Parts: sequence; structure tokens; C-alpha cells
Amino acid sequence: MSDEPTPAIRFDGVSKSFGSRVVLKDVSFSVATGTAFVLLGRSGTGKSVTLKLICGLLKADSGSVFVNGEDITNLDSDQLATTRKRIGFLFQSAALFDSISVGENVAFPLRRHTSKPDAEIREEAKSILEKLGLGKEYDSMPGDLSGGMRKRAGLARALAVEPSILLVDEPSAGLDPITSSEIDDLLIDVKTNRKATLVIVTHNIPSARRIADRMAFLDNGQLVAEGTVEELEKSEHQLVRDCMKSKQGG
Repeated sequence: MSDEPTPAIRFDGVSKSFGSRVVLKDVSFSVATGTAFVLLGRSGTGKSVTLKLICGLLKADSGSVFVNGEDITNLDSDQLATTRKRIGFLFQSAALFDSISVGENVAFPLRRHTSKPDAEIREEAKSILEKLGLGKEYDSMPGDLSGGMRKRAGLARALAVEPSILLVDEPSAGLDPITSSEIDDLLIDVKTNRKATLVIVTHNIPSARRIADRMAFLDNGQLVAEGTVEELEKSEHQLVRDCMKSKQGG
């Protein structure tokens, strides 16, 4: 019997195709609880698909996806709904509902997944927004926010149900360097103070260096490198080494 702790996330020989296009080929990795795992690679190499497999929005063609030790590959919709209560997802576009206020966006998962009274839900949503610097924006509409504020609001909604796992797709996309750094700080705080496990897809290498405990590099659907920042810098793959030299955000 192994004394190794159960990883928060584990991929075991996962493959995924869309028609004739193979996106992931026999991918295996694990993410330790309470750590930040960053997925790198060129566009179209399966990074965002990996996030969607973790939360059950997509199903693997073969192999298994484990979340907190549970194989979610063949769960039915009700079972997946239970699993997703422990997972927050910050989409690249923030994916806020444009027809309701910022505060109601944050309150939405609380209304959906808890039986708390309305007044308590509103107070919790306000509290989360205040912690992310959006205390005055409860009644604002998403369309009135800047890109950075929308990312903060999306993060607030993702954190509303206190997830143990947070999936983040391109957190710095479209943001200026200062705002991007602020989002980095928020994600580091989520890991450090909320003890959440983070899986982050990004092309922003300086950001990845700040946040990651471990990194993995996907190329042509295969995991070609995995390890610490220092280990990826010394990878035998030239593409990985070149990527790690990047000083550009975005």
C-alpha cells in the first residue's frame, strides 16, 4: 500500500480526438493537491481540451481522468454535477452572463449549488467581490467593466463555492502587463491562502514562472516535457527550451 498522497488530478493514458483530428495522444500526468500546475504549448495542442476533460465538459476517448482520486471518465450527468461543485473554472473570456449584474454573476453558483437564503447569498457575493477589489461593482453590468475587471469578476464567480480545484484558461490574455501581474497575484493568493489546486493554461511565460510549482508542455497532442521551471529550461526538446526563454506576456 503506497503512502503517497492522492493527487488532486491524474491523467492516465488519456486520448481525445474530434473526427480525424487527434488532440491528445496517451497523455499521463498528475497534479499534487494544493499546487499550481501550468500547461504550456502552441495554440491548438490540446491545452484547453485538457481543462475541459478535468471538469467533465468533454469525455476522453480512452484512458482515465481522476479528480480527487475518483475516476470521472464514465460518470453520469448527476454524478458529474456533484464533482463539479468542487471545481471552479475561469474561462479565457471570463464568460460572464451579460444580462445580469456582476454581483448576480457571482451569486449564480451559490443559488445553483446551495440552499442558502437570498440575503446570505448576496452578502457572500459582495464579500467575494470586495476581496477582489470589486466591492463597488455589485450592481454594474459586465459590459461596463474593463478587461481586467471582467477577469476579476470571473475569478470571483469561480471562487464563490470555495472550490478545491481551480481551472484557469489564459488568465492574462488581452490584459496589459500591470493588470496581468495583478491577476497573477490573485491566483497565487488562491493557492497559498485558500489551499486550492490550480491548473492553468497560458502562453505568458513570465506569468507561468511566477505561479507554477510544476509545468508541462504539450506538442502535437503529446506531453513532451514535465517538471519544475528549472527542469523545463534544461529540457532535451529545443521547442520547450525556446519557449521557456520567452520574456513576453499575453
